[in-house]
Amino acid sequence: MVRSLCVRSFCLVIALIAASSVAWAEESQPRGQNTAEDRACHNDAHRFCKNEIPDEFRVASCLQEHRDRISHACRAALEGHGM
Repeated sequence: MVRSLCVRSFCLVIALIAASSVAWAEESQPRGQNTAEDRACHNDAHRFCKNEIPDEFRVASCLQEHRDRISHACRAALEGHGM
């Protein structure tokens, strides 16, 4: 049950990453309003998982699959959410 809660929390973070990615691409959202997790994983999500965006579950799974190649900051964000 705790793991399920952590997965849901992380998926919310990934959803925020996907949403901010779209907004950033459209230049409608000013930078600096992102969460720390968003900033930590934004580049990794686009580098390794761009075909999975905006499906937050698939992005989370993809980042897990590339755990050994993602940035230290993103890996720390994943670990902070129990992933």
